[in-house]
Amino acid sequence: MGLIAQAITIGLTIIPFGFFTTPLVEEFGASIAQVAAGLGLFTVAMTAVGGVVGRLVDRGSIRAVMACGSLVMAACFFTMSLATELWQLGALFGLGVASGVTLAGPLPATTVIAKWFDRKRGIAVGVASTGPLVGGALLTPLIGWLLDAIGWRATLQVFAGISALIAPLALAIIRNTPGEIGQRVDGETDETAIPVPGLSSRELSPREILHSRNFWALALAIGIVFGLGAGWSANVPRFGEDLGHTGQRMSVLIGASSAAGAITTLLFGALADRLGNRGLLWVCVAGQGLALLLLGSVPADPLFSVAVVLFGAASGGLLPVYAAYIGRLFGAPSFGSVMGLAGLVMLPFGAAAPVVAGAVRDTTGSYVIALLGFSLAFAVSCALLALIRTPAPDPQAYADGSKELA
Repeated sequence: MGLIAQAITIGLTIIPFGFFTTPLVEEFGASIAQVAAGLGLFTVAMTAVGGVVGRLVDRGSIRAVMACGSLVMAACFFTMSLATELWQLGALFGLGVASGVTLAGPLPATTVIAKWFDRKRGIAVGVASTGPLVGGALLTPLIGWLLDAIGWRATLQVFAGISALIAPLALAIIRNTPGEIGQRVDGETDETAIPVPGLSSRELSPREILHSRNFWALALAIGIVFGLGAGWSANVPRFGEDLGHTGQRMSVLIGASSAAGAITTLLFGALADRLGNRGLLWVCVAGQGLALLLLGSVPADPLFSVAVVLFGAASGGLLPVYAAYIGRLFGAPSFGSVMGLAGLVMLPFGAAAPVVAGAVRDTTGSYVIALLGFSLAFAVSCALLALIRTPAPDPQAYADGSKELA
């Protein structure tokens, strides 16, 4: 269910956003930066709501939260199809759809998995995290075809119908914890359960989380990557058009990028249970930075296609390793709260990135400066990851933060 929810919520929003840029610029006479501001507002609302939703899914009914989010998304997408002004689209998408995605998407889907898995959390999150990439691989070519065949308004009505599917599935399938149906974490019995060293067994307060150096290093590092990565993804279709590629070809290429990301999501999810999470994050961030540098050289095919697919492949490993790292550093009881608060730290990056990239394109006629700046920021992310310290095996030492291992 986590896979399906993420495939729909992200596959209908962040991934295909860039394909709506040209139709909206043409219909409303807007600039690229003005259209991209909708994604910036989306990021602000999603991360702001995430701070509340994180605590809610740690303590309340995750399936009810997801069902509510599904219906909010559906209602907002349908209303968007009737919009007569660009600001109406921006408000509905940036506030309404964003809130629905926060309630029904990666945050609750990943949190419920964290509560069901401990030693196998990396691979479990990895499987579920293929959702956005599977959604991108399957939905992006379809969206490209729909936009050409029936226009952007009717396409949004299709989005509304797809979004509504999450509600009945979540109510039928999701259970907050294994204990609700008489099971244990990782499917273990009392005799076979193995404690994981270093994990906190209690829910940390927001104050404790915010006073942790690990929290700030991880949130800032991943915030840069997630925020700038999403901002760039929103501009990739237009970048491709600038280089002479058709919208349909870009939809297929981005679908291939998502498919590559799905493979690396599974791979890195499995590795996250066995290898150091920081090293795996370094590999993912470096791969994305390299892809941005290649794109900044304005390459011709086939290097252009290689760079786009490399970016997707490197992006794929981020979420399962990030989720495994949160579990390792803070424990499952605080998982939703940590993700929600980290989203607030990530907010400036996600809000600014699509607008900055679009504004650079409007001003200079090229995305090159934005690409080089983003790749430099990814290097800063790698440096921030070096500040994280893995907690000592003693749970009490972890709880008071007095003992840490390098």
